[in-house]
Amino acid sequence: MKRILLCLALFIPLLSLAQNNDPYFDKGVELYKNKDFNGADDYFTKEIELNPGNLEAYTYKGIIKIQQGDNKAAAAIFDKEITMNPNVDAVYSYRAIARLNLKDFKGAIEDCDHAIALNPKNIDAYINRGNSKSAMGDLRGAIADFNKLLELSPNNAAVYINLGNTKNQMEDFKGGLEDLNRAIALDPQMPEAYLDRGISKSSLNDGYGAIDDYTKAIAINPQMGSAYIGRALERAKLNNDNDAMADLNKAVELEPKNPGAYEKRGALNVKLGNFGAAGSDLSQAIILAPNDPEAYFNRAEAKLKLNDGPGAMEDFNKAIALNPDFAQAYHDRGWLKMQLGDNNGAIDDLTRTIVLAPRMESAFYNRAVARVALRQYNEAVADLGRAIGINSDYGEARFYRAAIEMETNEIPAAMADLNKAIAAGVNLPVAYHMRGFANATQKNNAAAIADLTKAIELNPSNAAAYYVRGRVYFLMDNKAASKADWTKAASLGNQDAVFSLAHPPVKHKAGTSTSTGSNNSWTVWKK
Repeated sequence: MKRILLCLALFIPLLSLAQNNDPYFDKGVELYKNKDFNGADDYFTKEIELNPGNLEAYTYKGIIKIQQGDNKAAAAIFDKEITMNPNVDAVYSYRAIARLNLKDFKGAIEDCDHAIALNPKNIDAYINRGNSKSAMGDLRGAIADFNKLLELSPNNAAVYINLGNTKNQMEDFKGGLEDLNRAIALDPQMPEAYLDRGISKSSLNDGYGAIDDYTKAIAINPQMGSAYIGRALERAKLNNDNDAMADLNKAVELEPKNPGAYEKRGALNVKLGNFGAAGSDLSQAIILAPNDPEAYFNRAEAKLKLNDGPGAMEDFNKAIALNPDFAQAYHDRGWLKMQLGDNNGAIDDLTRTIVLAPRMESAFYNRAVARVALRQYNEAVADLGRAIGINSDYGEARFYRAAIEMETNEIPAAMADLNKAIAAGVNLPVAYHMRGFANATQKNNAAAIADLTKAIELNPSNAAAYYVRGRVYFLMDNKAASKADWTKAASLGNQDAVFSLAHPPVKHKAGTSTSTGSNNSWTVWKK
């Protein structure tokens, strides 16, 4: 599953404006400080009606609108204030916040440029410009602004949080961790610092440390839905799925409009086998964020489990259209195409997967399976070799390559691969049967008997294993055991055993035997 980046919330600066000894204005300030924003807004409105030139009242009203999430109204208020007086740097900084929240990043940067031109020491303008650049993908430009901030305010914890967050986006997680440690040392009560440090630790494979940081963020701010999501992801990695689900339920409760909460809960429901619930969650995530490829991908996985191949294909197609470099989506779509018999299409998708993720061993394995279906055996063996080169303990690849090697009579190579496959516990009933057959062809009769006996223990209905073991017993001149095995094989429907009972092979002096049975080549692996 892909890492989510939990963006640092913007810090709206507190005003420390001079009061005008006006009762409406003073009461508005008092209510604002007590976080009664509706009441404060009413008083500032009355103040403006009585004193239209009180720019501070406009500023407070604009910031209240930001606090209430009405950024369009806030921007409109600041527009009017700037028209009245275009030389107040703080107002440009505040409008930049509204524009940033409206995703007008270019406009936010322009406002910050104006603010800095008016006041080169405007801390808020640098932090807002840095955040805007970060949102536009100009991460180096963002870091330059944050570093400038440190010159102006060297002990500002918020700046270190923004630096750490930006370095996380650049995948410089060690650098991000250092900056976030500094932020927490300066101010241990800022939940955003723990939130972003949890991301750093998670990406540095410190899952327990990440959980501890997300828990600290929640302790400081129990309403922080993103911290519950981050903690849930770490708990799910540790297979603590019940607690992970509880965290995601809380995130949905706190932020019912957050598509990420539904998308992650949907992915966890896929993991837990709750495919109907997963589909509902992921559909809701898509409604809230129709351009999120992860939601389509995870819904495709749920549809696969519900045997809705066409629906899964549609969602995989959408995920790839939204993110043409989505390696796992190509991989799983390739697997689906293979199940639907489109092996050429599967090879195309899996080849694209390998270009994007050249260390994804399962892409080579699945491409080999598709190539076998097209009788491209040499290419299939080469792909399996690449998969094993990435992971020498890849038991499934060892088993499948052994099957091809048995078919092409490369018995020593098959034996080496079967040893590894059996050690990995892959398809043991067939693997022991296959190795027993290989040992028999090499005249390792005792080893052959042991393997075939194990294959029969694991699958007592394996008629072919009884038949081959009977042949080995015959070569060992144990005719009673041979007859017993052939009788059992015949009762299970093996026609070679029926023929051998009616026409026993002739044993030669050299210790070999002849048989007109059809098991002189290995074919059982195909069944």
